[in-house]
Amino acid sequence: MGVGSEPAGTRLPATPWGHLPPQMRVLFITGPGRSGAWLAEAFASDSASEVVLEEATGMAAGLARLRDELFDAVLISHDERSLDALAFLDAIRTGSSDEQPIIVLGRQSEAQMADLCFESGADAYLCVDGTTTRTLIWQVARATERHRLINENRRLEQ
Repeated sequence: MGVGSEPAGTRLPATPWGHLPPQMRVLFITGPGRSGAWLAEAFASDSASEVVLEEATGMAAGLARLRDELFDAVLISHDERSLDALAFLDAIRTGSSDEQPIIVLGRQSEAQMADLCFESGADAYLCVDGTTTRTLIWQVARATERHRLINENRRLEQ
């Protein structure tokens, strides 16, 4: 659940704008034959924020999890052969919430992929070979914060 969106009684204190939340719940969607163990290890090695990482393998499993559960953010492992994140982004936006923060992780450079990911509805693209765990944590936090601000603006407009 998003920070600040938990049911009454279980709500974490609101994270001040521009700060890392104490905890984030993230869904990592990968292609077949891939594991998120490396990502779980990376998050565990950085104490800036506790990242609770859950995994789904393939488009169908990822969409099913997103229909049934709320996550602070979704990470998609882009691999054109096993899981094309650009095609998957459209399915996520159609089948779940427009307000779901999504970050794509891949091996291509950010110069090659970032604009395509933005145009497909992602909040960020990171090349796993050229980023740090802390940068990923900040990208997740910033995407989550951006979506919280959008929701707050919509609420105020109504």
